[in-house]
Amino acid sequence: MKDVFSQSSIKIIIPMNYINTLQFAQQLDKEDELFKFRERFCFPKLNGKDVLYFCGNSLGLQPKTVKEYINTELDDWAKYGVEGHFEATHPWFSYHEPFLEPIARLVGALPSEVAVMNGLTVNLHLLLVSFYRPTKDRFKIICEDDAFPSDQIGRASCRERV
Repeated sequence: MKDVFSQSSIKIIIPMNYINTLQFAQQLDKEDELFKFRERFCFPKLNGKDVLYFCGNSLGLQPKTVKEYINTELDDWAKYGVEGHFEATHPWFSYHEPFLEPIARLVGALPSEVAVMNGLTVNLHLLLVSFYRPTKDRFKIICEDDAFPSDQIGRASCRERV
């Protein structure tokens, strides 16, 4: 499908004539409004050419600016130590505050009802230990076979504690 008209919430989409060729895919890339963002990322090379990278659910591609951002935090840690929670370029104590409103909208809650913390594995584990209450008839945890090892361990630890 190709979006040929967008205005506010109205979208008219017409089907495209798909052609299974590299040339067609490259043409679509050039026409994609997000194509310009490609230059913002580091692409691993194989035989001197950029790889086709489809691992976005993991680390994804490294943004070219990431070293600058990480070095800012490391420099602030060295300069301020624990006071970086309040004095750093981006104070650590309140790092989550800009995310509260968008996360609340995403899940249909008030900003005072959400917390932005940890990583996915820790949050999955916290949800399971807080709410997983198996019974004789309802005891299964359904998850994909090839989940990250840490997610599998978190899930297993909840099964073992009951």
